[in-house]
Amino acid sequence: MTIFERLFNRQSKAKSQRMLEATSGKRWTNTPPFGSMAAEVAGGASRVRGRARHIRHNEPLAANAASIYRTSLVGHGVTAASQHTDAGARSRIDEAFAAWAEKTRFAELQAEIADAIVTDGEAIIVMRIGDDGELRLQHIPAEQLDESLTVELAGGGYIANGVEFDASDEIVAYHIFRTRLTDIFPSSQTPIRIPAEDVLHIFKREGAGQHRGLSWFAPVVLPINELSQLQDALLVSAKIQAMMCGFVQDVNGNGTAFADGQQSGSTMDLSLEPGTMRVLPSGYSVTFSNPAQMQQSVDFASHSIRMIAAGLQIPEFLLSGDMRNVNYSSARTALVQFRQHLEAIQFTLLVPKLFGPIYRRWLALANLTGSLDTGDETGVEWFFPAMPWIDPKKDADGTAAMIGAGLMSRRQAVAALGFNVEKLDAEIAADRRRESTHGLSFEQSPTPAATQEVKHNAENDD
Repeated sequence: MTIFERLFNRQSKAKSQRMLEATSGKRWTNTPPFGSMAAEVAGGASRVRGRARHIRHNEPLAANAASIYRTSLVGHGVTAASQHTDAGARSRIDEAFAAWAEKTRFAELQAEIADAIVTDGEAIIVMRIGDDGELRLQHIPAEQLDESLTVELAGGGYIANGVEFDASDEIVAYHIFRTRLTDIFPSSQTPIRIPAEDVLHIFKREGAGQHRGLSWFAPVVLPINELSQLQDALLVSAKIQAMMCGFVQDVNGNGTAFADGQQSGSTMDLSLEPGTMRVLPSGYSVTFSNPAQMQQSVDFASHSIRMIAAGLQIPEFLLSGDMRNVNYSSARTALVQFRQHLEAIQFTLLVPKLFGPIYRRWLALANLTGSLDTGDETGVEWFFPAMPWIDPKKDADGTAAMIGAGLMSRRQAVAALGFNVEKLDAEIAADRRRESTHGLSFEQSPTPAATQEVKHNAENDD
């Protein structure tokens, strides 16, 4: 090849472009942009909430997920223990709060609120004063907080989706419909303004400026819906595969008629029993249907369940109930991470935004009505129901070893079990007095030798 041929046949090199793949590229061509969290939630939370409610009450996986969170977050009810400096005052406060909680069915309300936070993305509680001067709590559905009300106010304030802000971007009020939008005979559709100090708006904040909650099912609404359609298709396929359908073909077009069977139009009803041998008339052949198998779809359905579990931050074996591939180590690893996730929600969302304000308002009203006289002390400790251990003996041995080594106090260990250490100690003392009275003898506490054995076992397990 001459030099001229090489020059004219030279191909130009492909152009290269330096860029961040996350900012552009052919794989992002059809991907829509995502704005600020506040704007996206304000525009789409209502529709997501409706779809989340649908799958929550119609799809088994979603129903189980909501139940898991409700049970894990509040269980049979969260209890309070006063931190008042006077022991007598602590006892009176705890007894009064327990009586109020039982009277108002506070534990039942906690479960309802937890379910609303998960499904709707937010729970709205209005704190009112009853005729007896005691605190009353009213759970408001999320749609009663006027989502359509967004206006500018004089003085620099504004209302965004029913939440009123002042010029300093502090929430000052909520605009709530007096009646539910689904009531048959609504008395009024004009929202009323309720001061922010009387409203508890509980939701998990995902970004700066977010003022309405987003359903926890938002990342999995579409996958759950697609999985539901896949399961319907698999069910229909299984039904078709269970049906044996035969096609009788007259090959030459001049076959003789069948001696038996009933003809209905183009369909011939011929019985076929096990062990039967039939002789076809001349010119006929029989072909049986052979529906395609969908084994790969079953594997894909399992993969979809794992993806949904990841989106909900729930261990897959808890969500699906499939324990076939679970062992002690994998279950413990998953549950430890899940417990950390739950504790973060409990102590960064439920305690500061729900339980704390309710307790302070209840205590203030109790002091105002004269039923209690506690002064200015409002300290309280909240006890969530204990999360069950996978292997109680190993966990108990490890806890005892940590207490013996000074790495954990008994108060911390007892609190992790969902109990108040003062009440527990009082019960233990009462048990020992009763045992002594009746001449009973049980192992009261680990001896030093037993404690050393616990430490030795813990070291061997490591």
